[in-house]
Amino acid sequence: MGAREDLLAIPDELLRTGQIGQAVLVHMDFRDAPKRWWTGFGDLHVGGYTWEGLGDLISISPISSSYQVSAEQVTFEVAATPEMLALALAAKERVRDRAVTVYLQLFDLTNGEAPIGSPMALYTGTMQRMPWAASGARQRSIRVECEGLFFRRNAAPRGRWTDADQKSRYPGDKGFERLPLYSNGYETRWR
Repeated sequence: MGAREDLLAIPDELLRTGQIGQAVLVHMDFRDAPKRWWTGFGDLHVGGYTWEGLGDLISISPISSSYQVSAEQVTFEVAATPEMLALALAAKERVRDRAVTVYLQLFDLTNGEAPIGSPMALYTGTMQRMPWAASGARQRSIRVECEGLFFRRNAAPRGRWTDADQKSRYPGDKGFERLPLYSNGYETRWR
């Protein structure tokens, strides 16, 4: 069932109680070990998967739910242990350009937080950078910056106007060799 069908399947009696909660579920497809986590506590079994609860340790930047096509950026931040920080320092090839999907899960609060329907995808993109920060012995954080699927969608492969890109497209071409000279206010005098 899709998100629309899941929403229509919620009984009117439950909707009228106002006892419907929500949580965010995230799937990060790391190269060696994909992770599924959610913003609650403990393990959650929904959609055929087990989602690990991170509780208060996570923050997610706002996600727009508009119907327009955009290359929106989303940032995740986690309070890091020393072990997580060590993994982050060596994780560039495990993270870069890997898929990330953010879901919304509804819960029936009258029935002890029972999941309603299946998770609904809110955001799909790719993980890009993983900067970290440490201030003192106790405060460490890791951020995962993600770009939407339309990030660089209009750019052609090797689409920069640089000498290296031009030579990779056309070996031996000298058309862009002098481009750095012209970008800094260089004027050509014609006689």
